[in-house]
Parts: sequence; C-alpha cells; structure tokens
Amino acid sequence: MDPIRASEIERRKYLEMLDSFPTVAIIQSVLAATVLCYCFLSYGVTTHAIVWTALFLISILYRYRLDHGLRPFVVESKPTKKQLALLLSSRAFIGLVWSIGSIGYIEASPDENFLAAIIWCSALAYAGCLFHQNSVSALLCYFWSIILPLSIYMALVLDCYKEAFILIFCGIAFVILYIHLLHQKVITRIDETITKERLIEKLSNANLSAKLLAEQDALTKLKNRTFFNQKIVKVWRLSHKKQQPLSVVILDIDHFKAYNDNYGHIAGDKALRKIAKCIKQINLESEHSFFARVGGEEFIAVLPDTEVESAVSIANLIREKVEDAAIPHEFSSCSNIVTISAGVSSIIPPKGRSFIELIEMSDKALYQAKEGGRNRVSVLTIQHHAEAQELLLQKQAVD
Repeated sequence: MDPIRASEIERRKYLEMLDSFPTVAIIQSVLAATVLCYCFLSYGVTTHAIVWTALFLISILYRYRLDHGLRPFVVESKPTKKQLALLLSSRAFIGLVWSIGSIGYIEASPDENFLAAIIWCSALAYAGCLFHQNSVSALLCYFWSIILPLSIYMALVLDCYKEAFILIFCGIAFVILYIHLLHQKVITRIDETITKERLIEKLSNANLSAKLLAEQDALTKLKNRTFFNQKIVKVWRLSHKKQQPLSVVILDIDHFKAYNDNYGHIAGDKALRKIAKCIKQINLESEHSFFARVGGEEFIAVLPDTEVESAVSIANLIREKVEDAAIPHEFSSCSNIVTISAGVSSIIPPKGRSFIELIEMSDKALYQAKEGGRNRVSVLTIQHHAEAQELLLQKQAVD
C-alpha cells in the first residue's frame, strides 16, 4: 500500500473513532444511571457513589472536549503523537473510572456484588471494543484500564487468584486472537471505501470531460451551437426573472468564403483558430456570459446583465483585436486583412416574449454592418426595431 493511501486510512480511522463519541456517551451514561439507581436503592446516597458520579461526569466531559478539539485537526491529517497520547488518555481514564466504581461496588457487599460487578465490567470491556476497533492502541488502553485494576484487586484484596487469572487470561486471548482481526476489517472497509470514492471521482471527471467536449467546438475550442441552444434559454429566463438587460453580439468574418476559396480550407481553419484566440482574450464579467461558434464563420457573444453600450465596446474590442492579428486577405473588398462585422442587440426580457426576437435583432444589426461597408459594429435595440417596423407599415399603407 502506498504511503499516501496508508496515511489517509489512518486519518479516517481516528476520525470515525472521534465521531462515535455521542453513541458511546449515551450508552455509558444509560448504564451508569442504571448502576447508580440500583446502588442508591440498595445502599442509599454514599460518599463513594457521589465521588464516582463526579469522576464519571468528568471523564465524559474530558473525552467530549478532547474529541471535539481534535476533530478539526484529524479532518486535515492523521493525529500527531501528542494528540494520539491525549486521545488514548481519555479512553484509559473512562475505563479506569468504571474499574474503580466496580471495586467500590464490590466493597459494599463482596458476596452479593462480586458476580454482578465482574459481569458488567467484562461486558463494558469486550463490547466497548467495538467503538475502539479503529485503533489498536485505544482499544488496548480502554480494555486493560477496566480489566487490569479489577484483576489486581481480586487477587490482592479478595484472594481470588483463580478468578483474576481467568479474567486476565481471557483478556489476553481476546487481544491476541480477535482484536487484530477486528482492526484489519476496519482497514479493509476504509480501503474499499477510498477505492469506491476514487472510482466515483474518476467517473465524475470522465462524465464532466465528456460533457465539456460535447459542448465544445472541436476547431476553435469555444462553446458550440449545442451549448448555445441550451444555455440561451436559461440565460433569457434568468434575465427576465431579475429584469436585467441581456445583450447579444453576432460576429461574422467578412468575405470568408472568398478566403476559403482562394487560400484553401486548411488556411481557413487556421484563420478561424486565430480569430477564436482573439475572442478568448476578452474578459467577460457576468457569470453566465459566454462566446460560442454557431456557424462556419459566425460567432456569438451572449452577455447577460450587460447594457448595450458595454456590448458595443466588447464587439469593437474583438473587431480591433482581429485587425491587430493582421491575417492577410487579398480577396476582401473592405481590407487587405481578415476583418469581422458585428451586430449588437439588447433587451430586458419582457413577459411572453422569446429570445429568438433578440437573436433576430442582432442578425439584422449584423446585416446593417455588412451593408454599411463591413468591418464595423451596428446596433439594433427593441426601440429601433419597433421604429423600423412602424416605418415599414407606413410605407405599405402609402403603396
């Protein structure tokens, strides 16, 4: 296993252990409350019970503060040796508290309470391993902090050497035969989880790459017609919802057919790439703005939250950059280099209208630019469009 993966598994092991605290605290608190209720009913409120209650609450609070404080560090990387020592101390402390409480309970009435104390201590030690299986060190600290003090008390104070030996022997057998098996299962589970996560990430990246390629023009690396058709609908709706101006610029290379016919299609492709490079140099401020190649020599800029003046500035900037590129074009009627014409339109989308009208206005503005001599920017807003329609109707009425 590579070191980076091993380190990630180690980090996740401790993170899972820290996250298990609420469950551990609830289980141990319920058990502690049950034991205390029985003790109070049997022996009344004793000093030992009060002291043990205080120790138990301190151990839970200590573990909470420690786990809560360590978690942000473990989220980033595996714990340091100092952090690990603190983590182990909290597990050992709570185990020791249970062992001390059990000894006190036995002291109250050895003959009656001995078996019950051994049973619940063993249950706590063995079952508690499920919540500490992510760390062999933490598991051992917790397990032996319960079993060892109780075994020593049984042997030295109660002279129960046989019982103490059995308790320790079973503990050693459990540690040798089962703990490492539990821990290895945790490592395998986390390793499989990481493998699945990385596979999902690779698939997601592959899907994203495929999506981006499907939306990208292969020649110019700008967005393609498919992307434009999908995105323009969303941008129109968003602009209508926010009642913000939406501007569209249609750019067309002047006399590009003549360029292809005389210089060849390979040269034409190179020219398209150079013009696309000029377009990409423009920084679009609006989040949803984009450029796309929508035809052979036709490009479009969709500019939400952009006033018509700014759209015209962008169109002129692109036109100037194409001129600066100085791509030779001896067969153009307007220049000896490749130039572009642009049509600009802008509107605050009204209710019940379609973006198609905006595209049509930009297309008409482009036609005006072509008719006006090419290598220029022409503007047509909704107001200009309405006036043109009115003039047309008046002319038809006169005729």
